[in-house]
Amino acid sequence: MRTSRRFRRLVALTAAFALLVTACLAVTAQAAESKFTLIENGESGEPLSVREIAKDCRTSVVAIETETKVVENGYDNYYPFGMFGYGYGYGYGNGNRGGSREYTQTGAGSGIILSEDGYILTNNHVISGADKITVYVMPEDEDGEETTYEATLIGSSESHDIAVLKIDATGLNAASFGDSDGLELGEPAVVIGNPMGKVHGSVTAGIISATEQELTIDDVTINAIQTDAAINPGNSGGALFDEYGNVVGVVYAKSSSVSIEGIGYAIPVNNVKELVAQMINDPESVQAQTKGSQIMLGITIQNVTEELSKRYSMPVGVYVNEVSSMSAAERAGVQKGDIIVEFAGETVTDADSLNAIKAQQTPGDTVTMKVDRNGTEVELKIVIPQPTEVDTEK
Repeated sequence: MRTSRRFRRLVALTAAFALLVTACLAVTAQAAESKFTLIENGESGEPLSVREIAKDCRTSVVAIETETKVVENGYDNYYPFGMFGYGYGYGYGNGNRGGSREYTQTGAGSGIILSEDGYILTNNHVISGADKITVYVMPEDEDGEETTYEATLIGSSESHDIAVLKIDATGLNAASFGDSDGLELGEPAVVIGNPMGKVHGSVTAGIISATEQELTIDDVTINAIQTDAAINPGNSGGALFDEYGNVVGVVYAKSSSVSIEGIGYAIPVNNVKELVAQMINDPESVQAQTKGSQIMLGITIQNVTEELSKRYSMPVGVYVNEVSSMSAAERAGVQKGDIIVEFAGETVTDADSLNAIKAQQTPGDTVTMKVDRNGTEVELKIVIPQPTEVDTEK
């Protein structure tokens, strides 16, 4: 009798364990099946016309607007720089010299719909530091109205200059991705995006004019696709399509990368496909991979462009908004309001050039930095600090 009961208990436990294992395997299989993957299509059928690509793919590209709150304290400087936002966008607000001021800097860009449920790919520099990200989805019907969503940042990589956003939406027209390694010179190319932040879903066309063009901006080097399709600020993060309507590049339209008429760049999708999927499926591993080190001088800066230089009779360079306490810059004597014009014997024209020069230095070395201080050139000695670990996930 006892043996029979023990046997029945053993059978019951075995059955329960089997059910548990089966359930776990089912959950695991379901999780594996739900892993995000990009929609990829090869060359199929006849090439499409520009009109057909615009009709089929325009709703796969979104417009993006960002808002970033900026607070400036005690900005009693020779140059009236409290008026300007850094990068593409503008600032607005009120304040008086010598006081504190808060304003909102706005920016614009584009994005590519990755999935029908709202994952979106864009450039990291489009959304970096933003407090609010708004996405505008084009209507399927030409007479319809755009749908507006507030986006959440899922992951980003400064070293690849890409970011993934998520909006609460369904039924979106996800883009299909092609093979950027197979591009040939002279084949048609179409760009869809949001140039100047004003023309949502703008379409331009041209050809693939070069491939694997080395491009370095903000210490980020990519082997870019070059096209003569018109690209302007605001196109950043938009799509470069091949003649079959597949995305082959993520448009890279930082102002300093697009300065010559007839030349625009895009990040090859084959360089970022795997990383994009990882950002969605395993964000923690991507965060670990994208950590790096950077030489931090301890200053907050913004560009003095040629336009501002002429308007306010100041030199081209980078304007120092803030100097961190106990930083290498403070020890060297850098002051708020200085304009850095030369670093380690090389001319500084903007933040990009300063970062590139800085990255070439050896920690512990002392280099010369020249600044314009209220119209007078001042030479300072700065000790290059040890690199600081930074997390490029915003």
